[in-house]
Amino acid sequence: MQLYKRNGVYQVTYQSTGGKQVRRSLKTRDKRIAEQKQAKLVITVHEAQLFGKEPARSFKEVVVNYLEAKKSTPGFERLQYACRPLVDYFDNADVTRLTEADVEGYINWRSKSVADGTVKRKFGVLSAAFNHVIRKHHWQIQNPCLKAQRPKEPKGRVRYLTHSEARTLLEAVESPLDASGKPSTGRHKSPVLRDFIELALNTGCRKGELLNLRWEHVDFSTRLIYLDQTKSGEWQTVPINEAARQVLAQRMRLRTDLCPQTPWVFFHLRPARNTQVGDRVQEVRQAFSAACARVGIKNFRVHDLRHTFASWLVMEGVRLFEVSKLLRHASIQMTERYAHLAPDHLHDAVANLGFSAHFQHTEHPIREVASQNGLNS
Repeated sequence: MQLYKRNGVYQVTYQSTGGKQVRRSLKTRDKRIAEQKQAKLVITVHEAQLFGKEPARSFKEVVVNYLEAKKSTPGFERLQYACRPLVDYFDNADVTRLTEADVEGYINWRSKSVADGTVKRKFGVLSAAFNHVIRKHHWQIQNPCLKAQRPKEPKGRVRYLTHSEARTLLEAVESPLDASGKPSTGRHKSPVLRDFIELALNTGCRKGELLNLRWEHVDFSTRLIYLDQTKSGEWQTVPINEAARQVLAQRMRLRTDLCPQTPWVFFHLRPARNTQVGDRVQEVRQAFSAACARVGIKNFRVHDLRHTFASWLVMEGVRLFEVSKLLRHASIQMTERYAHLAPDHLHDAVANLGFSAHFQHTEHPIREVASQNGLNS
């Protein structure tokens, strides 16, 4: 077992029982304390090798191993963000001693500050991280999530704009004014926001799918957008309607005029700090929130543009199965949150169920029905 310093802190490296190289911080700058911790760890590792006893492992080691394996997968940044509150809570806890009660403690703690859906997603990440080190690194530990009481199932959120609200928002985005009626600047104005909103409303794409969209994945001849960075991690296609085509054509003209070499559909039109013309637009959330606030649209997030796309389709009479395909949902159950927006179709479904009611007001129901159908002898 090798003892060394890194950024002034003593570390050790050794080979685990599974043959993997393990690096661990001893969390001290004092050499004497580091040597004591090293000696204790040597005994623990030998016990693991001789008697099959799993050495103490910190929760941070679980997260590091899991993130290392996911580094090149889509959504890695989002996964890193999801791991932060887990590390904040479990810190350097010995995972060989963690139980379902500890996991439930995390769920209760996190539920006090975030929505049920967020807690459920973090619980999924936690369980996946444990499964990774058990299956891939052969850690002899139990996944404490398996027996834990699962987080509450989140209620499906459907917040959408009316067509009138959408027009008002687009007008505000195109000509933003501050409180005094003067043109807005800075964070309240984004030269790409109108195009982004229009494209989101006409395709149902997620924010990341649009901001990561490259021109090589836009096919005007087939009127299809090809998405490689999707939530499922698989290639998917999105049809381009006429409104979406016009937005993309306009952005193509901008690209030709300003930066023909940029691969991005949503690119910066002017230089700024650490940003060149043609660089990818990283975020629109701040400008979007400011625009919504200016026109009095409350409780509306960027992702709700996708809900608006789906809601408008359902209200136009498009079947849920087709909406599910356009949203690229894994199952139609995910789309059923929009079912209540199609009341006319529900009325149509029960329109022919008046047969029994007709019977209870007829003295001779069989004769009456036969008479109406010209079947009397």
